[in-house]
Amino acid sequence: MAMHNQIDCNPVVGCVSAKSLSVMAASRQTTPPSRPSISKGVSAIITAIIGTLAASYKRYQSRVALTRLSDTQLRDIGLERSDDGRINRRSA
Repeated sequence: MAMHNQIDCNPVVGCVSAKSLSVMAASRQTTPPSRPSISKGVSAIITAIIGTLAASYKRYQSRVALTRLSDTQLRDIGLERSDDGRINRRSA
């Protein structure tokens, strides 16, 4: 019984036998390609959230530090404490 290997020639790919096609198909990657655009989007969102949290915490720390100052110290830097305890800029 004689086996026949057919050889196909393509002007772009060249000559490829049926056996080499099956070997190439078997060695082809079976995992789906990764999606870098999605992971970049997620990392950008996480970075933005972390940045927003850091800025909020810095504002909180500033407010706490200002509430610890006396009225005289606040006036020295151009601020004043209002009746409700909030710190405002002097209007003058």
